Amino acid sequence: MQIVKLYVASTDLGQKHFRFLLENVNAAQKEKALKFANEIDQVRSLLSSYLKNLLSEEELLKNENGKPYFENGPFFNISHSGRYVLMAVSTSEVGVDIEEIKNRDMSSLVRIFNEAEAKMIKEHSDFYYLWCAKESLIKCMGLSVSKVREIPSLPLNGLKTFKGKDYQCQSFILDKHIVSITREGKEEFTIDLQKVEKLPYLMK
Repeated sequence: MQIVKLYVASTDLGQKHFRFLLENVNAAQKEKALKFANEIDQVRSLLSSYLKNLLSEEELLKNENGKPYFENGPFFNISHSGRYVLMAVSTSEVGVDIEEIKNRDMSSLVRIFNEAEAKMIKEHSDFYYLWCAKESLIKCMGLSVSKVREIPSLPLNGLKTFKGKDYQCQSFILDKHIVSITREGKEEFTIDLQKVEKLPYLMK
């Protein structure tokens, strides 16, 4: 069985070590983070850059839709919402999405789901499960979010096939947040969740 490593860092940790993060990202990453007016957005950006830098010293490249990657791997993807920044790392293409569960008006948002998916939405967590499953597949494929309506959410856990390719998806709750990970390939995977609890962090 394949393994997807999932690194989980909290914004509380980032705020506590804000100066350390500023000193341990490159100039472009620092400039990008400080363009955000909101401190939490700055922290999320710095944590994302710091985690990516631990993976590889190679130049970070982007595909035509803006998905970052390293030429010689590993495959990775980052998402953040609420209190958390997540980075999924895999031996094949991977996408991760996290969304904090909030009460919101979903009347217009349900239009991005097909009939079967829309029928499943009874409460806010249902919406976020479906949305994250779509988003993680979009990010795994390296596509633009503009394709969201044609991307399948279901199944939330297990094998799905889209445009001739197989993907495995897992969705779960993390402290009032919904998380979805999609990995390219038919083989099932387990999640090795590793919490980033102190900085500097030694990646396992």
